[in-house]
Amino acid sequence: MNRMKNPLHISLIIFLIWLLVIERVEFDPFVNVHHMSLAQYTGSRIDLLELASLIFVVLAVIYLKWLPQVGLKGIQTGQIEDLLALKYWNLRLLWLPTLVLLIILLFVLHKGLPSNSTLEIIIINTLMVGIFEELMFRGILFYGVSSSFGVWRAAWMTAIIFGSIHMLSGFLTGDFVSSTFQAFNALVFGLWIATLRIQLDTIIPGIIIHWVWDCLIFMLVPQTLVLFKPSRLLIMLPFNLLFFYYGLKLLKKNQLRNS
Repeated sequence: MNRMKNPLHISLIIFLIWLLVIERVEFDPFVNVHHMSLAQYTGSRIDLLELASLIFVVLAVIYLKWLPQVGLKGIQTGQIEDLLALKYWNLRLLWLPTLVLLIILLFVLHKGLPSNSTLEIIIINTLMVGIFEELMFRGILFYGVSSSFGVWRAAWMTAIIFGSIHMLSGFLTGDFVSSTFQAFNALVFGLWIATLRIQLDTIIPGIIIHWVWDCLIFMLVPQTLVLFKPSRLLIMLPFNLLFFYYGLKLLKKNQLRNS
């Protein structure tokens, strides 16, 4: 079997298997976990279905030998510079997300950190989400779509898919206002993080940013899927719109460079 044949078809099959099997099983646990307050979010709440999702995509990438294609070429070459995109120009591209995360961290520290056991479980769960979602959407799906439609179309298409997936929470909670807002934020986030993946040719910085973003936002505004929270809108929307503009600029630069 030629594992490099029809990457678009293969990536869509992997995505659909996850969506129809693991994500379908996640309905009830998804509601139970994401409806908890921060005080209830204790060390006994490891999200096993997120762990299953992570294991699934990692095994798929290893089996297909797609490490370079999904933005993990540094693992094969053994070059930490390739894995983390540690080059001067690349690091310049990360100044804005780094600044935003530092600002949000200040808000979190001002509010106060949760207990150690709660903090540990938030870190673990958000790390699993960051790795899985970047591997699936900016790794496997991005490679498949870009192989047929090009990288800038892949950035838009994977961002739309990423946003649409977040609409599922509306069917779980019945709160379609919140899910629509979440989907919009996910679409915007998915677009600009895809532009970083294009520019840096690695998903590792995206994984780190995604993980830290989720971790800080959850600690700052828990119960993000229960009700539409104006406080969450005020915190996330300006940053996401700024990232959206930043992503469009990076996409334009990439198109001009390749034209």
